[in-house]
Amino acid sequence: MATSTILQKLDPVTDPLVSGTVGSTSITMDRGQYETFIARETLVVGDWVSFDYAATAAADVTLGVFKADGNSVPVRTPFGVVVSADSTSGLLTSGSRVKVCIAGVCSASVGDNAAAGNAIGVLLQITNTAGTADLAAAASTQPVCGVLAETVPAAAGITLKRVVVIKQF
Repeated sequence: MATSTILQKLDPVTDPLVSGTVGSTSITMDRGQYETFIARETLVVGDWVSFDYAATAAADVTLGVFKADGNSVPVRTPFGVVVSADSTSGLLTSGSRVKVCIAGVCSASVGDNAAAGNAIGVLLQITNTAGTADLAAAASTQPVCGVLAETVPAAAGITLKRVVVIKQF
């Protein structure tokens, strides 16, 4: 189910919808867009996900999601990030409903650029580690899927960091 893209508030002073707030809350101007999909494998919050490009029925291609992976056949190009389970069970296992950020700011799995670290503003693309994005390589054929909005320290390994998901879908 799609979320609204209507701009709802620009007032940085007080949020009348939240009692006692001064200044905007973290959700006042969240321009994120979220959709619900069915997990085709076990996922974790922060995984970059891809459609089921190999599905036999056309309607199933965009119904289920796998971890995005540059090393799979076919290559699973990312379009969003898992932000939560979208069911009362709270599960992110195969067959579960998952909430995916398809545009906007969220926490996502990001690599550390071969232990060199990544700076804010770095363009991200999928890697050969399923569900993880890292520094976009100029020679890669994979599209940019996001922009890093938080520093990744050198030798941090794979961590959850704030990113801006670039709308692909």
